[in-house]
Amino acid sequence: MAKARRISSELGGVVNATKKLVMAAAVVGIVVMMSACASGKTIKQGAEEFSITEAKYYEALELQDGGQYFKAITAWNELLDDEPRFAQGHFDLGLIYDKLNLVPEATEQYELAVQYAQDSAEMVGKDNPAMEDAADTRASLALYNTHLGAAYLRAGLVDEGIDALNAALKDDPYNATIHYNLSAAYMARKNFDDALTQADIAVDLTAHPDSKRGDGLDVEVDRERLGHYLLRQAACHLARKEYDKARIALERAETQCGAEVPAAMWEKLDAAPKPEEEAGTEG
Repeated sequence: MAKARRISSELGGVVNATKKLVMAAAVVGIVVMMSACASGKTIKQGAEEFSITEAKYYEALELQDGGQYFKAITAWNELLDDEPRFAQGHFDLGLIYDKLNLVPEATEQYELAVQYAQDSAEMVGKDNPAMEDAADTRASLALYNTHLGAAYLRAGLVDEGIDALNAALKDDPYNATIHYNLSAAYMARKNFDDALTQADIAVDLTAHPDSKRGDGLDVEVDRERLGHYLLRQAACHLARKEYDKARIALERAETQCGAEVPAAMWEKLDAAPKPEEEAGTEG
């Protein structure tokens, strides 16, 4: 089974999953099998099985991966007219709307993807054997809820975003992106304690150390992503007036990750009262 296409760009303080869309004949959470007839596919989702025309399936993927988004929207809608419970189709449609910055439309499609994937998962056990591995079902729900949570946050629906991201976390607790987005949500609620906790987890899950390398990080570490996480960690420390810890995080972002620290963060740090000034005030 090929890996799901994920997008991971920094948008408005949240990681929204849309990098380059990669062509795939199968994605996490569904099993795609060639039928005896070369003109069709059997797609298994949870305890459900869909019959989707191969030509329509590949047409939608190729248009999407080729950046022909409006034609891809038409193709996915035609496919979903035939199989409206196909969660992955709604998810891909959501990715396109996200790419076009059509947040309400993207949110609606992510909601449908979560709903239908959850429905399929819940059908298992009711005289319906699972047609896919349970881990794949959980991975699908985590992915859909992650995107849904990010879309909610972009729309200013913070409580809904927190709910969706916590649902994603239940199925994928070691996903740094989910923790990072939760940190953004808690920052919006001025819950700086929980925001810092989530930012710390995101950093710890990403920053794999290697003492033999000059920057102290393993060669496989995504430094750009880690830089974003460290900036969020620093923002949390600044909000909590933990200026020394904020400076450490900012310096790590610069030296280890080559991140460009916003000037406003350095200005806020430089304007913070020095320890001796605070001691004088207390006396």
